Amino acid sequence: MFANLQSAYAELAEAQFELEQRAAEINEARELFQQVVESMSEMLFLMDRTGHVVRVNPAVVAVLQRSEAELVGKPFAEVCGRPDIPGTPWQLLQRAPDGKLANLDIEIRAATGATVPVSVSVALVRDKRGKITGVLAVARDITERKRAEEALAHQAAELARSNAELGQFAYVASHDLQEPLRMIASFAQLLAKRYEGRLDADADEFIGYITDGAGRMQRLISDLLSYSRIGRTGKQLAPTDCAKVMDVVRSNLRAAIREAQAEITTDPLPMLLGNETQLVQLFQNLIGNAIKFRADRPVTVHLGATRQGKEWCFTVRDNGIGFDPQYADRVFMIFQRLHARSEYPGTGIGLAICKKIVDRHGGRIWVQSAPDNGTTFFFTLPAQDAPGPGVGG
Repeated sequence: MFANLQSAYAELAEAQFELEQRAAEINEARELFQQVVESMSEMLFLMDRTGHVVRVNPAVVAVLQRSEAELVGKPFAEVCGRPDIPGTPWQLLQRAPDGKLANLDIEIRAATGATVPVSVSVALVRDKRGKITGVLAVARDITERKRAEEALAHQAAELARSNAELGQFAYVASHDLQEPLRMIASFAQLLAKRYEGRLDADADEFIGYITDGAGRMQRLISDLLSYSRIGRTGKQLAPTDCAKVMDVVRSNLRAAIREAQAEITTDPLPMLLGNETQLVQLFQNLIGNAIKFRADRPVTVHLGATRQGKEWCFTVRDNGIGFDPQYADRVFMIFQRLHARSEYPGTGIGLAICKKIVDRHGGRIWVQSAPDNGTTFFFTLPAQDAPGPGVGG
């Protein structure tokens, strides 16, 4: 009997020791958790089932500039200085049926009256049986993020205003230059017609320079006007048949295609959301470039189209002279040329116009090429069933 009591006492002592050890571990974990909570820069609000605050961490005291005693026992809405915020767990989470609400941006009000923008995440607190016991809200100060967003929005507005002014200037300047330039070109041609061969060779050469320069300037102004017109007036995208667009392009390029004996092939082309006039300009510039920069072999150009989610990806692939891949970004910049004007005529605006048209349609454009190995232009356009942006006409 005594031996049994001894054994039971030993077991009891061992169990008590384990309980004390477990209690010490729990206390240590609780203290560690408390240290973590108190050192967090985020604000923590623990509320009961009715939405009244029962605990806050030091970050809340620092931001709201109120003591914990002033905050505990008050509704969450009152603590935040926002009477429009519902306070009970069910009201706080009414739009979050899974019991969680993340990254709700609101402004809370400090004791001084100053407002602080915060991003709040809220979750229901449950006991071991799954019963709701309260709500935990974590608020992160997003003042710096809001300042950055405001600065970015201001910069975007300034850039849009600057671009609009620049576009307007380019349009007005190009338009107003047309008439005096037309007069210069007309009189230069008249000089050449009346006096060629009647003056000395230098005079004939000078007149030729004037005529050629005036012609190039007219083409440049015409291209500048085309570039500046894109986006000057807003117009919604409309269903556009790309097969009909290509019919217009073939008609416009008939002489160039015949001269180069070029073979132009296409995949079946889709209906999509677009501005038909600008799409004609886009396809025509890219196919015309392929014909112009041809190599000493029969010219082949293929227009491909593949559906990719909410957009179509087009390719214009040729077997022309190509160019060094290091210039892949430069070719889309206005007035940038990779070849001398004496080799290939042009103003250096055509691909810039292509990029602007694709941008206005909400797409992307890029290119792959290699010397003497052809060039492939890629660009995306919104599908007919995808919401598209406005586009300039």
